Amino acid sequence: MLYLVIGLPGRFTEWCDAATAAIARRTLGPTELVRADTLEEISLAMIRTGAERAVVASRQPGGRLRSALIEAKRTYLVAIEDPHIALAEAVQRQPGDVGSVVQLVASSCAGITRYASSPGALALFRDRDAGDPVGTARMIAHHLGLPIGDADIAEIVGDLAGCGSTPEPSGDPARWDSLEAEAQRVVRGALDPFVTHLATGVLPPIVWERELFFLGDRPNERATDIIDMTGRARCRLHGPHIMLPPGAWSLSLKLFFSHAAAEHDFLAEVVAGQPIASSIIRPRAEGVFELNLAFVLESATDHPIAIRLSTQRAAFDGTVAVMRAALATDGAALVEARAAVAATGAA
Repeated sequence: MLYLVIGLPGRFTEWCDAATAAIARRTLGPTELVRADTLEEISLAMIRTGAERAVVASRQPGGRLRSALIEAKRTYLVAIEDPHIALAEAVQRQPGDVGSVVQLVASSCAGITRYASSPGALALFRDRDAGDPVGTARMIAHHLGLPIGDADIAEIVGDLAGCGSTPEPSGDPARWDSLEAEAQRVVRGALDPFVTHLATGVLPPIVWERELFFLGDRPNERATDIIDMTGRARCRLHGPHIMLPPGAWSLSLKLFFSHAAAEHDFLAEVVAGQPIASSIIRPRAEGVFELNLAFVLESATDHPIAIRLSTQRAAFDGTVAVMRAALATDGAALVEARAAVAATGAA
């Protein structure tokens, strides 16, 4: 038996993971807590652990998992909180790598609304439910059909608190605005649209700054400076590997080409596991070049989005630099989903 907890990588979601696993162990016996986002990852985790039961903690849930849950009429949990708070708490655990944390939290945001508005979901809100951990644990048990008494629930909540697991921090709360100015700029572009979306139902354009991209031939190195084109034809730029909600999207990618680079042809691609849109570009002149490209992201996709830029022939000179990528959607489906989440929260 599987019990899913979907949410942002913050303290509240982690407490929901732990509470659900503890309730399942108390009522059913040994239960693993595993981290997985796709059907394939869940299967591998169950094979690896040999468990009969597991609580699956999902932070970047894919589309096929959602379809499977709906088809099987399964119940699950969705933990909803301010993306800024989740990011600040994640940065505390993973200092010095804001780009990776932004990728994780932004990808989580893309899946939260769809899952929270789907049949079988129990939406738990940090600002509403974190202050009553016993009541929240009781709701979790009831929604997942796990029979447990109030005394056991109170004991579980107390045991978790004794181990330092509470839905709210015991000390000073993490603050995203304590980040350096450059890091805040990256955060605002990638996360603020989702903050607005959760509050109003409107999803403004998403901006991915250059700090989220990687060098094509050095996949672990950020593309924060100019990129040397010298050498054989190959991928020069890729990233940011962030999930987006499904639907029709338009991409505006701004690049800066040197004079030598402007004489070359480049292949620009949008990739979600495989290329879903592409264009050959030739800047023709030194300076800023803006590429506009439309693509459609299917609802069943499990893959994050990557933008790739590749040279088409060997180069002896020239440089290119990514400036930023902006993505926009009409948001009609997202507004409808947000309304369902709001109705759940008000219930």
